[in-house]
Amino acid sequence: MHFLALLCLCALAMREGFGRVDAFTPKSALSAVRCRLSIDTDGVSPASTKQNKRRLPHSVKLYSNGGSNSFDMSKPTFDLYTFRSIRGDALLRYNSLNQSEPLRINLYLLITASLFSYPAISEAVVGEPATLIGVAASTLGGIFGAYRFARECGRRSRKLSRMEKELNAELLSMRLPNNRFADRPYGNSPPVSVRQLRGSRRILAICGTADQIKDALVPLRTLRRRFVQASVLVVAVSTDRSSAKDWGITSDELRSVPYLAETVDSKEWVDYFKSLLSDSGDSNEDPLQGKLAWFGLTITGKSFGSGIGNPPRILETLGQSLLPVDVLDEDDEAENVASRPKAKTLEEILTTQRSFYDSLTSGDLSGVQEIFDSEKSGDVDEVLNGGGSIDVWEKCLQDVARPSGMKISGSDVLLISDTEAYSTAIEFPPVAGFDSASLLAVQKWGRSSAEGEW
Repeated sequence: MHFLALLCLCALAMREGFGRVDAFTPKSALSAVRCRLSIDTDGVSPASTKQNKRRLPHSVKLYSNGGSNSFDMSKPTFDLYTFRSIRGDALLRYNSLNQSEPLRINLYLLITASLFSYPAISEAVVGEPATLIGVAASTLGGIFGAYRFARECGRRSRKLSRMEKELNAELLSMRLPNNRFADRPYGNSPPVSVRQLRGSRRILAICGTADQIKDALVPLRTLRRRFVQASVLVVAVSTDRSSAKDWGITSDELRSVPYLAETVDSKEWVDYFKSLLSDSGDSNEDPLQGKLAWFGLTITGKSFGSGIGNPPRILETLGQSLLPVDVLDEDDEAENVASRPKAKTLEEILTTQRSFYDSLTSGDLSGVQEIFDSEKSGDVDEVLNGGGSIDVWEKCLQDVARPSGMKISGSDVLLISDTEAYSTAIEFPPVAGFDSASLLAVQKWGRSSAEGEW
């Protein structure tokens, strides 16, 4: 009975909070953050001090022994549940979001210890030796409790690791692009850290060789204007010291839309990418060897996705995690390409795009077929393989099916070569029951030769 009462008291203590053990801080760490309170009594005489003990003008200063007036919340703290050192700010964030988890871990640990010790304490508790059935039942229960304890600790470790990696990314620095009127895309603008951009920008970082980055940036360059509308900065990190010129990006493109940030120290970014991948491979092997890697951070600094081997599925990512923060208006003008290189070619593509939408909304089948190419697309094939279907144009252009009142705005174009280009536009189709609806449309353009028609 005394043992059962002790178990109840322990459970009650953990429920109230004073039995909770979140972390253990070594003595050396405690000495580094030891603080003291100083009372400023300058200008107060001893006599007035006696008469005004309760009305002393005072200021309370909190500072560390290191001489700084601020504390380093990232200082590692030893965590008993994961049995390793954790960043203090990561542990603080995790505990604030998972307040019931330590109670569950403690309960599973208590249950495990109690059940495994049952054969030894049975006679002292119940007054008779443990039976074979009791020993078997307590052993099975102890194994189950140990499994749940290990599982909860494993979950805690994985979540803390993810939070640590998110917080480590805050130290990475970059240089923001200048506006379109600047002489140079980046100039001498001061570098900023990811932490400084929290609350204002989302981050999408890609790391790889020059060829990998060049291929991965094509869809991102196509959607550069949409990234600006979604307050997204793209950071390209090269492992072979390549630059924007090697990726096929001109300074004119960088100035036209400020979407691509420049790394200040590529090595620190590469090292960070390696730290993200180090858990999944041999520590003696370069985890980035010949691989493309990427990660993304939300406006609050939390990760919304990452990957290795393949670039992000950017259209899905835009729809799920990178929704626009700017207001999309039907009156947004198309991109002004008059001052850009090969302006005539760019204007031809925008004109052809407008002709396509005019034919689509008016039901002009011959106009659509003249522009539309029947060549298959990999993205469309993937939808078809997943159970999707495509209707023929004759059916899509019927009076009850075609988007007769649809408008487009904010068109832009990206010229990859003399025979390949991409354009985007925001569609505003009439939808019953909604005041307004918007869709992002992406078109790929091609022609047989530099003198042919798109």
